[in-house]
Amino acid sequence: MKRMLTLSAIMAVVVSVTVPAAAHMEPSSRDLPSTASAVSASDVLQQASAVAAAEAEATVPSQSFASSADAEISPATRDAIKVKKLVVEPPAPVYAPAAPSGSFAGSYGGAFAGFLAVWPANAPVNDGFGYRGSEFHGGIDIMTGSGMTLVSASPGVVTQVTYGGGWGQYIKIDHGSGVSTLYSHMIQGSQMVSPGQTVAAGTPLGLSGSTGYVTVAHLHFETYINGTRVDPMGLLP
Repeated sequence: MKRMLTLSAIMAVVVSVTVPAAAHMEPSSRDLPSTASAVSASDVLQQASAVAAAEAEATVPSQSFASSADAEISPATRDAIKVKKLVVEPPAPVYAPAAPSGSFAGSYGGAFAGFLAVWPANAPVNDGFGYRGSEFHGGIDIMTGSGMTLVSASPGVVTQVTYGGGWGQYIKIDHGSGVSTLYSHMIQGSQMVSPGQTVAAGTPLGLSGSTGYVTVAHLHFETYINGTRVDPMGLLP
């Protein structure tokens, strides 16, 4: 299309150049051939042909070449590549082992760490949980002296209010989830709760004393997970 338009434009130029020249010639010379006009028209036609040929070459579409890498990797090969998702399993929680009542589990740092809400007495700890020579100490000794009010370490239900044996006067409370606490060496008859009673954290239980196997007045405090004694220090806040 561009080629045809170019030829038309050039021919229009030729006509516009040659016709007016012939129209203004003298009558005596009008019938004589004009060599200059003929030569000019021929030159113009040759130039037009050259321009048209150049434009034709310019309009040839460029060739595209496929990459050798694309030729080697087919769509089926690409789709066959799969990414394996890495799944990391979370570590299993650590729980205190269940064991019959009276066995010893050692120090505790399991799922119930910090379970208890308050300390049962406001006094320093003199003796910890574990072996003392060949003897195993199943709780902690809190040096309250005689007559200090002892309180429940967490909400729960009183299961025992008992006097006798090495613990003397003692109280035991079930806090749910397998957790229970024991308060011993209380002054006989000083208990302020009864079995089956529901208590809150900080509810007064009785007075510290020296009943049972003791040398000085103090609170011997024990904690249990599913019947197994564990270190009270791990459950206290």
